[in-house]
Amino acid sequence: MRVKILFNIAFFLFATNNIHAQLNIQAANFTVQTGAVVNVQGNLTSSNDLPGFGKFLLNGSSAQNVNMNGHSIPNLEINNSSGINLTGNARISNSLLFTNGKIIAGYYNLSLADIATTTGMGTGNFVETNGPGQVIKEITSNLNALEIPVGAGTVYRPAFLTTSGSNSGAKVGVQVLGTVSVNSPSMASDYINTNWTITETGINGSLNTSAKYLTSDISGTESNLKPYLFNGTDWSSTVGTINTATNTISFPISIASANITAMDKFDLLKSKMFLQGAYNSSTHLMIDNLRTGGLIPTSDPYSTSTYNGAFARVNDAVTETIDPSILNDQPLQGNNIVDWVFLELRNGHTVLQTRSALVQRDGDIVDVDGKSPVTFNNVNNGNYTIAVRHRNHLGLSTDPSTFTPALSEAQSSATLVDFTASSTSLYGGSTAHGVASDGNYVLWGGNANLDGKVNYINPNNDKDYILSNILGGLATGRVSGYSIGDLNMDGVVRYTNPTNDKDFLLSTILAGTATKTLTQYLP
Repeated sequence: MRVKILFNIAFFLFATNNIHAQLNIQAANFTVQTGAVVNVQGNLTSSNDLPGFGKFLLNGSSAQNVNMNGHSIPNLEINNSSGINLTGNARISNSLLFTNGKIIAGYYNLSLADIATTTGMGTGNFVETNGPGQVIKEITSNLNALEIPVGAGTVYRPAFLTTSGSNSGAKVGVQVLGTVSVNSPSMASDYINTNWTITETGINGSLNTSAKYLTSDISGTESNLKPYLFNGTDWSSTVGTINTATNTISFPISIASANITAMDKFDLLKSKMFLQGAYNSSTHLMIDNLRTGGLIPTSDPYSTSTYNGAFARVNDAVTETIDPSILNDQPLQGNNIVDWVFLELRNGHTVLQTRSALVQRDGDIVDVDGKSPVTFNNVNNGNYTIAVRHRNHLGLSTDPSTFTPALSEAQSSATLVDFTASSTSLYGGSTAHGVASDGNYVLWGGNANLDGKVNYINPNNDKDYILSNILGGLATGRVSGYSIGDLNMDGVVRYTNPTNDKDFLLSTILAGTATKTLTQYLP
């Protein structure tokens, strides 16, 4: 059964009235007088403001829908543990009481008039902003730590608004999600599983927002947490404060939309390099045979027994992993993944932290999400020495005496460390790297035995290592897979036959000089 009020007739309710079906008010003057209560156990829909000062009580036994088409309810009480779903925008003009249950906003906004009050909010009793919808507070006079009743799941995670100055007619929207911010770095080590989006229009004075997280939201070490604000492009940890005793983060908001959360202090590295074994001077891209052959591991290879003796992890306790989809074809072929690389953040000769990351065909070194700059956690903004290494290439490093790029959490202002260009000051100078025929610098290839040198006939040479240790002494043999002996990175180790690795070592890497030795230069 559905109760419809369709005609332009005045209805005045002076006492409690029970509506056990749907209440659909389309074109009537429906007034609930002060002290009167309308109990609605079905859905509530209206194409008009609901006049009067009475109360609408939503107390159904199953989930109820409310669609006010943007219009106002004077007083609303929620007493439904199954929840109230907004199916259209709604506005509270006087009071909102949570007795039991929550309003689920989804795609729609719940606005609170300037004089509207909210009470009863807490665990399980709040507005769940589980979609783009927000709780929007209208402002005519300044607010003092006004509590906005938002949460996620059953967890109450309110925000508090304080304004000063001339803000009449302004609006502030709040959304909270019980997840890590989608804008957060892929490899943050300490963070809260909560983020708030604050929007504002018409603020001419100041707006300060505080938000409260739970101890159970913390992943990692709380003492490492810093307050972070995302402005749509960059994160900043300099404008907010955090009180770990009260689990509160606070920020001045001076932009139209800000995403706030807490995580460890991090710096971003934007860098670029080419691997000689994979580089094609004609296309100015590296080949990605390992990816197309399904050979790239989804877990950091530098943590395995094959490589971990030569690649020591420092302040990098979590083994990097990637989702297999990262290795799919990308819209731009230059963004396809070539292989894993190993990065060192140094203070001169001292390695402060390491990271395993990915390199794309165009040389960009990216984090485990396959696209973002690489994150170094719990480090301060500053100037550092950067070294990049690879499992069968000789590493390269910036020269700490001439070039220490500035790192910060702001992606837009991060210095690009370009190991492919002559403008970068490299440790060891011209002897530390190769030069492709198109003039781009490349990491020397050919280091099959991980000794930091590349040679062809001298003792402990890489040619003999491939023959004896990888091919078992069989010169006509071949090994397919992710192998340290795959010097040309085509996915197959060969000693003879066309495109073999022995000849690539001699002709391309050593430029035909069998007696030549290349040495890795790191500070």
